[in-house]
Amino acid sequence: MKSPRPIFLVALLLLLLSACGSPASTRAVACAPGSYDEEITSGGAVRQYGLYIPASYERGTPVPLLIGFHGAGSTGARFESYSGFSSLADRFGFIAVYPQGLTDPAEGFSNWDTMPGSTDVPVIRDLIDSLASRCDIDPDRIYASGHSRGGGMVNRLGCELADRIAAIGPVSGDYGFSENCSPSRPVPVIAFHGILDPAIPYNGFGLPGQIHQSYVSLGVPVPGWTADWATRNGCVGLSSMVFQFGPVSGNGWSNCPDSAEVVLYTIQDGTHDWPTAVDASQMIWEFFSRHPLPHK
Repeated sequence: MKSPRPIFLVALLLLLLSACGSPASTRAVACAPGSYDEEITSGGAVRQYGLYIPASYERGTPVPLLIGFHGAGSTGARFESYSGFSSLADRFGFIAVYPQGLTDPAEGFSNWDTMPGSTDVPVIRDLIDSLASRCDIDPDRIYASGHSRGGGMVNRLGCELADRIAAIGPVSGDYGFSENCSPSRPVPVIAFHGILDPAIPYNGFGLPGQIHQSYVSLGVPVPGWTADWATRNGCVGLSSMVFQFGPVSGNGWSNCPDSAEVVLYTIQDGTHDWPTAVDASQMIWEFFSRHPLPHK
């Protein structure tokens, strides 16, 4: 009598293949190059995220991790598309992850909790731990970038998760309650903001003679927010111009403890969109690559 084992193995293989579905929804059980839609349970809630592992990834070689945050009402997939961070991940060999914000029943769209004591900060800590248990991630090179409310979430991570996040790079960020910020160490900051941003006004004001409603949540104009980070980081002296290209100028502080420089790129004709006058994504990554988590 022939053994049924070969038939059993074939049936099992077919079952596993059918369970995998399309490549976009395949789960990276270990850590293999590819694009995946995944989820994690944190704080009693199921949270979704997109994961991109570059083709160059090899087990045993620690690589950086970039966490990208979408804006309010958007999605991680949309942010991945227009930020281009996954393309940069292929070029520079880092893993990119795109968490999805929860839908607020009161607002009816996805958002982030950027308040002090944010309920989303523990979720990101759990996500980092989960990914580190599967992939070889360099714990000294974990970074966060985000757009709009996602930029506000990045700011909150700098305030409350500085032990894990090496540097932050928000774009057109909503920095509500940014004055409530006590990072455990100096945090390098690179930021972009358009002067013509109608959603988060650069100077905190909307129409001439009127105070824009965002001013209440913003707390301080964007240049003031940047200066506050320089103060937290212990930077010495006044800011100076470090970059000029077309409508984009960069002002920042470089004389800071632990090389925790702070720089703001101002876009003269920039609105609330992801910058196109310069390659903001690559500039953010180049900044990140110069700022690993310091050791004392």
